[in-house]
Amino acid sequence: MAFTIGRGTNISHWLSQSNQRGEARRAFFTREDVKRIADWGFDHIRLPIDEEQMWDEKGNKEKEAWDLMDQALAWTEEFGLKIIIDLHILRSHHFNVASSVKLFTDPAEEKRFAGFWEELSNHLKGHPEDRVAYELMNEPVAKDPEDWNRVARTAYNTLRAREKTRIIVLGSNRWNAVDQLPALWIPEDRNTIITFHYYLPMLVTHCRANWTDVGKYTGPVNYPGKPVSDVDFAALSPEIRKIVEPINVHYDRD
Repeated sequence: MAFTIGRGTNISHWLSQSNQRGEARRAFFTREDVKRIADWGFDHIRLPIDEEQMWDEKGNKEKEAWDLMDQALAWTEEFGLKIIIDLHILRSHHFNVASSVKLFTDPAEEKRFAGFWEELSNHLKGHPEDRVAYELMNEPVAKDPEDWNRVARTAYNTLRAREKTRIIVLGSNRWNAVDQLPALWIPEDRNTIITFHYYLPMLVTHCRANWTDVGKYTGPVNYPGKPVSDVDFAALSPEIRKIVEPINVHYDRD
């Protein structure tokens, strides 16, 4: 059987972007959550994992985090879900930190990245290929798309040397932007899923997102149509108007 997916959901702030450890982390995402996701009609989850959760600074595995990942794999199998393991954030690369470019400038970090996938493959390759897929990295942000292409190719080829037909998910540069797809290296390999992220309209998708300027607007939003109504826009401060006005255009499914 092939690894085919339809509707899925992302499991954020569990093994990624979280300072919780111990019982608090174990209680954050549970078997009952996986059952609920399956009951809602989803067919897969995307599980982000961070380097700092899975490996210490010396590169040793953090046992509890690996055990939790294994538990998630068991739960998805129990409830008939597929799973994408996504290496989300590295110590050498964070999609929201502009200065985080060591992955693209230091050959040792490129090698470490491929090495992480070698370890993950060693651990995961016994799982059925129609149930488990690998996503190389979330939202690469390279100044030159060829830098991401080079790094991605190294990790991709490392995996392919070990697992010939496992599905590998490969995203475009600049936060997986759709307009970056033409610049993406795409292997001639049918066992590849190309992914992109689409965030428009930002006022809706990033409503109150405090890590962006867009999140400074805290009023009501609308869809379809203009995200911020003319009445609400008129009540804004000059500072917030400058943020909202350029992106407050009509949106609908067409």
